[in-house]
Amino acid sequence: MDYFDHMQLRLTNQEKYVPGRLGDKKLVRQFADMIGVRTPSVYFRGALADIQWGTLPREFVLKPAFASTSIGVMLLRTAGEGKYDDLTGGPAVTVDQIKEKCAAISTKFYNDAAHGDFIIEELLRDEDGQTPPQDIRFYAFQGEIGMILKEDHMSNGAAKAMYFDGNFLPFSDVHSRYSVAQGMEAYEEIVEAKTPHNWRELLSVAKRISSAVPSAFCRIDLYDTSEGVYLGEITFYPGTFYYKNRKLMSQNEAERLGRMWDVAAERLAGSHDPRSLSQAFTTGPTT
Repeated sequence: MDYFDHMQLRLTNQEKYVPGRLGDKKLVRQFADMIGVRTPSVYFRGALADIQWGTLPREFVLKPAFASTSIGVMLLRTAGEGKYDDLTGGPAVTVDQIKEKCAAISTKFYNDAAHGDFIIEELLRDEDGQTPPQDIRFYAFQGEIGMILKEDHMSNGAAKAMYFDGNFLPFSDVHSRYSVAQGMEAYEEIVEAKTPHNWRELLSVAKRISSAVPSAFCRIDLYDTSEGVYLGEITFYPGTFYYKNRKLMSQNEAERLGRMWDVAAERLAGSHDPRSLSQAFTTGPTT
């Protein structure tokens, strides 16, 4: 089976023992603590109405616990007089304006402006002091890395995507492997890949996490910061590439990753009982 075949089985709940609960932002922090991987400090998690704005640190990240990637994410710094600077370059906002934005996100997902938890966490910076650090996503198969996607989707204009192989080397034939869906060129751009200076630690952490996760495949999102490598999230049901509505993967590449998935499943089954490993975390796809 190729990557798309495997993902279809997973998304339709036909793959057994997928530890999907590890995708929850709260549980993934507990898991990371167990295996010695850094995660951003959490200052608050709960209903928007319960946030005590006067007790928050000078700068922080505010994001919905129920969304993915950059949806609803705000990078904020206290500006005085009840206002916060938008560290992505937007105008300063008041608490009421922040609440309005959060309510709009809740309404989009739940059709209820008051529904859904929000997280306030540590704001991370890269080695140059820029925030947020770029997402670095590892497509991981039980300790082996099939592909690495480094993406900047917080900048103005089209998101900038870089693709690397499992050794963090740029693909010399990237455009035969990956492309952008027709009509999405204004939102997505594949650019020349530049291997991060800290690539060894990033790769080491990704492999450690992948080996510890009781699943043949997961996507591991890491941040390369001035304080070291941080885990953002573990995703078991990524729609990227599968839905073919923005990023595209060639058939040859899907077959290569599919073989890695097959081998990882065999390796996992040969060393552990998948049921005992996954029982505490098993659930279906989450939004």
